[in-house]
Amino acid sequence: MRPANELAMSYKKALLTGVAAFALAGTATAQTADETQVAVGAQPDSPDFPTPDEPLAEYGEEDSDTIVVTGARQRGSVIGDIPPENVLTTRDVIATGATDIDELLEAIAPQLGSARGRGGGRPIMLLNGQRVSSFRELRDIPTEAISRVEVLPEEVALKYGYRADQRVVNIVLRPRFRSTVAEVEATAATEGGYGGGEIDLTRLMIGEGSRTTLDFEVEGNNALTESERDIGLRSDDLADDRAARSLLGERRQVRATATHNREIGTVAATGNIELQRNQGRSLIGLGETLLEPLARKTVSDSAHVGGVLNGNFSDWRWSVTGNADAARNVTDTDRDLTDVRDQAVTETLSGQLDAVANGTLFRLPAGEAGATVRVGASTLHLDGERRRNGVESSNSLGRTRGLAAANLDLPISRRNGDFSALGNLTFNVNGEVEQLSDFGTLTTVGAGLNWSPAQRLDLLASWTREDGAPSVQQLGDPILETPGSRIFDFTTGETIIITAITGGNPALDSDSRNVFKLGANWKPLEETDLRFRGDYVGSRIDRPISSFPGPTAAIEAAFPERFVRNPQGDLVSVDLRPVSFGSARRDTLRLGLDFSKPLRSARPSQAAIEAMRARRAASGEGRRGGAPGNERGVDPAGPERAGPAAGLGRFGGGRFGGGRNGGRLTFSLTDTITLIDEVTIRQGLPKLDYLDGDAVGQAGGRPRHDVEARAGYFNNGLGARLSANWRSGTQVGSATGDELRFSPLSTVNLRLWANAGQRPDLVAKHPWLRGTSVRFQVDNLFDSKPRVRNSLGDVPFSYQPDLLDPLGRTVSISFRKLFLPPRGSFRRNEGAGGGED
Repeated sequence: MRPANELAMSYKKALLTGVAAFALAGTATAQTADETQVAVGAQPDSPDFPTPDEPLAEYGEEDSDTIVVTGARQRGSVIGDIPPENVLTTRDVIATGATDIDELLEAIAPQLGSARGRGGGRPIMLLNGQRVSSFRELRDIPTEAISRVEVLPEEVALKYGYRADQRVVNIVLRPRFRSTVAEVEATAATEGGYGGGEIDLTRLMIGEGSRTTLDFEVEGNNALTESERDIGLRSDDLADDRAARSLLGERRQVRATATHNREIGTVAATGNIELQRNQGRSLIGLGETLLEPLARKTVSDSAHVGGVLNGNFSDWRWSVTGNADAARNVTDTDRDLTDVRDQAVTETLSGQLDAVANGTLFRLPAGEAGATVRVGASTLHLDGERRRNGVESSNSLGRTRGLAAANLDLPISRRNGDFSALGNLTFNVNGEVEQLSDFGTLTTVGAGLNWSPAQRLDLLASWTREDGAPSVQQLGDPILETPGSRIFDFTTGETIIITAITGGNPALDSDSRNVFKLGANWKPLEETDLRFRGDYVGSRIDRPISSFPGPTAAIEAAFPERFVRNPQGDLVSVDLRPVSFGSARRDTLRLGLDFSKPLRSARPSQAAIEAMRARRAASGEGRRGGAPGNERGVDPAGPERAGPAAGLGRFGGGRFGGGRNGGRLTFSLTDTITLIDEVTIRQGLPKLDYLDGDAVGQAGGRPRHDVEARAGYFNNGLGARLSANWRSGTQVGSATGDELRFSPLSTVNLRLWANAGQRPDLVAKHPWLRGTSVRFQVDNLFDSKPRVRNSLGDVPFSYQPDLLDPLGRTVSISFRKLFLPPRGSFRRNEGAGGGED
């Protein structure tokens, strides 16, 4: 591995300066309009048209009943012709009970999983069909502001300049929305000993050509020690140190985020800034004198500045994104008989700048050939300092990266086109070249087919060969030694106390992977929202980078330098830093279905309608809150709208009135089946089969099946959601012939909530309840915990259930208030366009 030279260092500084200047200058929105939807029969000031200053959660949804003009693209749609695997309307989003984007992604997690990426993680996020600089731009947006959500396959990522290794989620917002949200949540474990809480304040303003989000969040939890759970003592323990060992450490987090978007001429720009501090403290046992507990404290401070520019040039769409980040992490570890602590300090400075363009190159008989090109550069510098036993050391690592990538889409056949014999068929080819200052040149090439042979049936096939380098953190994280750590020694079949060594490994090599995917998405019935999906992914990796599996006989034979044993053969210390293996193979099959059924909502009572009319009249709002040209409350839709519910679009008849299909019943089921999972540690050594007796880590082998199920009900402001996960059992052998059996594990979470604003009779009597919701949630409803036993039926010491899952069942209660501006705070423009204060 070649160190970064002085030229690369100066390049880093110049790039960081440019990125910071770009991000601070960007201050505007990425909401350029595609072709818009046209609603038939809806007038701007009729009860059928949404009031711009009320969330859809209280009166209906914007897009689900909209009739789209043939040939027009929906507002906020993604680039290209690959259809979404699933589309969630406003009512579907409300039915999840999620209050922000993070919770929404968790609710639909079974649809987002992918076996193609480097360790999973969050899907690629788009906002209104456009790139964002980072997830921070949309993380804090309340779900009431969402018009629809599209879940798309990995191949769509190529059209935005990303690699095709994660699914894509496109969030489309309402064109106008304004609210302030205050939320308070408290959480406690039913076994006691643990409590946490969170306070979150969010301000969102979406208007014509602008969007602003402000968020402030404080959260934390207290520590949980072994003495507060059923943890046994080892026979050779010299003292009871359970009160001096944390199962979960104390944690505090404070975060402030601001995002502002605005259109500047034909360019839409976004600026984002975030500051965050995390503090933690955990107990790591008694010192050698057994007098007082030793503690480890961490303090992390980070700052982020990001921005994105989006625009159009002729038939091409372009975007430029930039990010700059700075972080400092300090870890202090107590030592026995001295006030001088061991300390590890890491300072990280990074910057990134990307430019992407997508458009038409030429026309073929089946349609337009499209291309996406991307160029980018990034820099990262990591400085580490370490003090142990009074001896100080330091290290410094840096990486600069330049890349160029291109993707070409060629339509072969188009239904209703000049050539339509094969239905819809598109071929794509893509490539990427990366130049890293410490690893040289890395390349990625790939190709794919997107085929729709019949209506509501979509098939995908793709192949990718990709080189990848270890992260700078994997290479250069500071080395930490934690004495008194418990670990299960698979070689001897015993739990022992060791010194665990963690941190980075500068000897890691780059890997190379080949990934093949076949995917299908089928909606068998036109009138029923039922979808079946399936993905097969086969991957072959040379020199895979892996976290250290732990002390097994095969691993110790391959890495003897990582293990230190005393003359009696007992482990004294283990080096758990990441390693590079020889090769790996993993094949998975992912099968799932999604079902959604609309439910008819109850009509508000006549008393609620009259009470609301009286309140509006008393406040001088009129029918539409004093909308220009309609101050007297006259219904412009004509006399046919007259009646007891006229003028109460939110609660009355018409498009958003009672009896409408406003509720949802949903169900989702996904099974990830691992067919093959093998690793060759080094040439000449036996393969590790994680499905048949070998350990991925201390948690055992790889489950054959991993099942995720979600079921939800929401109607008339009341909702319930059940989430269940199940994984099959595994077994791991040891050098002594003993065998550990990891039982199957199932967990169930339950969420109940009430949106008072969607109970018209209740709001009519108590207007202050408008925008109020209460949620009660139980995680791990049945207090399920992993169960591990050896061949004799005994539980090894380090596999006690409360060590594997110390929290168990938790209960949380949250209260949320969404404050809305007075009616009439928007001045309506003609038609369905945006508004302004």
